[in-house]
Amino acid sequence: MLAACGSGDERMSARDTTTTSAGGGAAAGTGGGALTLVRVFALEQAAGVPLRLPLAFADAGGAPTDQVPDTIRVTAVSPSGAESAPLEVARRGEGIPVPYFPYEATLDEPGGWELRIAAGDAETTTDLTVRPRQELAVVPGPGEALPSVPTPTTDDQLGVEPLCTATPACPFHDVSLEQALAAGQPVVLLVATPAFCQTAVCGPVLELLVERQAALAGRATVVHAEVYTDDRATDTTSTVDALGLRYEPSLFVAAADGTVRGRLDYTFDATELDEELGALALS
Repeated sequence: MLAACGSGDERMSARDTTTTSAGGGAAAGTGGGALTLVRVFALEQAAGVPLRLPLAFADAGGAPTDQVPDTIRVTAVSPSGAESAPLEVARRGEGIPVPYFPYEATLDEPGGWELRIAAGDAETTTDLTVRPRQELAVVPGPGEALPSVPTPTTDDQLGVEPLCTATPACPFHDVSLEQALAAGQPVVLLVATPAFCQTAVCGPVLELLVERQAALAGRATVVHAEVYTDDRATDTTSTVDALGLRYEPSLFVAAADGTVRGRLDYTFDATELDEELGALALS
């Protein structure tokens, strides 16, 4: 449920991207009844870089729910006990089945952090581990270069079968990432696997891109890359390896020179997608 998808490959497994109920504190309450906090991000995060850490809720039976408040308040507690000022985070969820709250912060101190979440008068917590950036695979972020690597296309599947697990297949497999970057046009890359997600996220976020295909024509080349090489979902593709991904879905918006202007991980909705695509106007 709302886990970053993946099975089989250690880097893509739930051990890296757990979404367990938060321990400690009371379950949040709304008019729809008690809620359980769900962590939608990887347990291990890099120190000293801007982080986007989505949080969501399940109902008392453990099912994803949209019966959530409009905002929550998040306080980060460092390994040394220092507390950040509470940050109000607005609900997102346009165009996807389950809403979420994208908490953003830069956590400088390595070690175990605690996030304290308040929804109305109820509070709960969840934990994460912050590690020095050099200890984690580096996923290209804003200001860094998107690697120029071949991705499977209709003309050359590079041994990946199926090419696209969406039904019907999406229209973003005519050009590889390498070709798109060489063309000198802005690029939008989505790494997602609709058929093998452990969540209801990958398919809907891909559909959000399909809905924007006409608007993006002439402005950017859109590329979709699957995560696994076959329908056993055991081996990850070279695209995943080149990007250093331990989770998905992941969306990259790059300028014409290949520099990443924006990135969205784990889950995103139509409003966040449109905000990131707005970076194309700066390319």
